[in-house]
Formats: sequence, structure tokens, C-alpha cells
Amino acid sequence: MPPSHRQFQGSYIVPQTALSPRNDRSERYEELLFAAAQCFQSRGFAATSIDTVARHLGATKGRVYHYFPSKMDLFNAVRDRAMDHVFDGTRTGFNSDAPTIDRLIAMARGHVRAILYQHPYMQVLMDGLQMNRYSTTTQFQREEMERHLARRDEYESQFRAVIAQGAAEGQLHVGPSQSITVQSFFSALNGPVFWFRPRDTDTAESLHAITEDVLRYSLLGLGVTTETQSYTTQEVPS
Repeated sequence: MPPSHRQFQGSYIVPQTALSPRNDRSERYEELLFAAAQCFQSRGFAATSIDTVARHLGATKGRVYHYFPSKMDLFNAVRDRAMDHVFDGTRTGFNSDAPTIDRLIAMARGHVRAILYQHPYMQVLMDGLQMNRYSTTTQFQREEMERHLARRDEYESQFRAVIAQGAAEGQLHVGPSQSITVQSFFSALNGPVFWFRPRDTDTAESLHAITEDVLRYSLLGLGVTTETQSYTTQEVPS
């Protein structure tokens, strides 16, 4: 779920502009991360500078440098926040005592919702994981890439564990190679990263409909249908 200090506007969860003194630092930090995510998403890493982010935010470069000493540090923070969003979106399902299929459905739904509601972050995350796109020539960059890959692997391992359990119980259909099955499942879930384009007319209802369509298609590959599981009846999130 999105952090409580952010509000829905169109397709994004955007920072509020009215800041209380107590939450000033965290609110300003989140505003900065969101602005950076939008810049990296629209312009790419190479064409985005600290000055670019500052102008997009309507702030001074000093505000950006107050939190981040370099563009790479800012970029890594955006990727970290993206991973936070997907971990947060799937944690409840993964830790649930519900039947295995219900756990997987909850995790998959949370994953897709994170993509739709935090699209700039997810686009940057996907771009950043393509190692050949961003030059990782320094030791720091290589270490950061390894750290992000390790965190991605940790995240995917949770899905692998639940899918393996469902297959062992005879509830899910998994091919001869579980790895191929899981990667194909993720390819379907991650589809909105590439084809979804947020619009001002987006509503909670329209995003819910997209989520359920992606979920339905993705789960079919594991043998889960509306006949085996009624997973499309969840109410539209408020």
C-alpha cells in the first residue's frame, strides 16, 4: 500500500504540498525522490542531471545536494524506493496463512498495483536492472548493481517459494523448468511497465480493472482460472 503521507492523484501517488513541521524532512525527501523518478523515466539516466531534477521540482540544486551528493546516489535511491514499493505491496500476501493460491493472488495483485500506482519508480527500476544500459565502470557502481540484483533476487525468491508450494500441492501448473515458468509469470505481471501510460483521467476504478485483467492473464499460465478461484471479486481500493 502507498505510504500514508501520500495521496492519490490520477495514476500516481504524489506527494502532498502542505507539509507539517514534524514531517517536513520525510515529505520533502519523498517529493524529491518522486521528481527524480519522473525525470529518469522521461529523460533517461544520461540526460538527467541534478539541475534537471531541481528544475522539475521547482527547487534549488542545493536542496537536492542536501540529500544526495551525486546523481548516481539519487538514482540508486529511486531504485531502492521502487523495490520498497513492490516489497510493501506483496508482504501481506507472502506472510499470510491463507491457502497458497490466495497468497499468490494477493502477491501478484500487490505487484501490479505497485507498477500502476508508482509507474515512474517501476520504469526506472526496470531500466536500471538492464546492466548494459548504464555504464557500471566504477567499483561503487558495480557494488550498487550487485546490491540491487541481490534485492531483486530476494524478491523473486518469495514468488518462487509460493509457486513451488502451490505446484507441490497440485494447485498450480508448473512446466518442466520452474525457472522458465516463474520468469514467464513475471513477464506477464511486469507488462504494464512497458505499455501502461498514466493519464489524468485514471481513477481507482480504471486502475483496478487493469490490475484484474493483468492478474487474470498472468495466472492462466499457472492454471488458475475464474472457475478454480474467484480472485476478481476484490473491492476497488479506496
